[in-house]
Amino acid sequence: MTRSVLVLLGLVGVAPAVRAAGPVGAVTADCAGVSGWAQDPDAPATSIDVHLYFDGPAGSPSAVGVPLTANQVLAVGCRGEQCQHGFRGVLPFSRLDGQPHIVHAYGIDTNGDPNLELSGSPATYACPPLPVVAGVKRHIAGPSILDQWHFSTYFDLMKVADLDIAGTPIGTTVDGPPQLAVAEGTTAPLWLLDQGFRRLVVPEVASAWRFDPAAAAVMPADAIAGLPEGTPLTGRPILVQGTGPEVWLLDEHQCGADDPHPACAGPESPTTGDTGDLPTSSGSDTGDDTGSEGGTSSGTGTTGDSDPLGESTAAASTDGDTASSTGDAEAAGDEAGCGCRSATPTGAWLLLLLALPRRRRARAR
Repeated sequence: MTRSVLVLLGLVGVAPAVRAAGPVGAVTADCAGVSGWAQDPDAPATSIDVHLYFDGPAGSPSAVGVPLTANQVLAVGCRGEQCQHGFRGVLPFSRLDGQPHIVHAYGIDTNGDPNLELSGSPATYACPPLPVVAGVKRHIAGPSILDQWHFSTYFDLMKVADLDIAGTPIGTTVDGPPQLAVAEGTTAPLWLLDQGFRRLVVPEVASAWRFDPAAAAVMPADAIAGLPEGTPLTGRPILVQGTGPEVWLLDEHQCGADDPHPACAGPESPTTGDTGDLPTSSGSDTGDDTGSEGGTSSGTGTTGDSDPLGESTAAASTDGDTASSTGDAEAAGDEAGCGCRSATPTGAWLLLLLALPRRRRARAR
């Protein structure tokens, strides 16, 4: 543009167009999970979405996508207002094998401009399997049960040595869909009716287990309260598999009256109140990865989703500034219409704390 044209634009009050800025941010990954921050300079106060892709960039057939929202407060890895736009995500259990794996992170632009890859992406992690710590191991009766519970052989199933699970006592078989219930006239608390017990399901756990509170059966409050209260459902589902075809759910033993099990010998009381004391449950998600015994997915492969989040992405420089678009194509979604998975909420991302502890609790009366 010549000097005379610039002068003319100034005379008529027309300013040259200003290019919008793309998302900026950073990501790191270690054995505690994936974390970082992301912000759109065009809307600095707005919490933007972040899409994680494990095992490949957006558009790769091997990549598995997870949507997050950068709305958490971080204490490290950020400065100033960046720390108000943090995000955290979990690692897939199937990738806890001691080998290096990658995760790409993209900030999602508020104006629909190209989604930029955050600084530090792709991040690399190499983590061993978690220790097998549980009261019991519960056999998953078949591939249909994996489907009914929305278990993911990619995110939930960890391959372990046979010796690591051999000493864990066998609990009741998981041979049907989850039975959820709420008391009449309420939406919370949400209960899992399991093995003749009622087990509390708090909102963040419902999301982590991909339960749909709206699908819960409505029951009389006294019918729910009449069931002995078992241990609350905690963390996220942990499935394990050795060299054989059997898939096991790690869980806690539920203590009945006069139960001689060692876990039932302590004075600890149930940690929850009656059927009407807890806040409303919210949030749910469904999964798409399925497996089975004797020829099922072992959790070492990918789901095969191609760009499951349908990104239009662009690579970014190391400081998160704008770069050119890669033109990644949107791929077909999963059975729920999306090839992605919702992330586990705040508090469930610390993988080293997800192994279920052995707890002593009072017998149910």
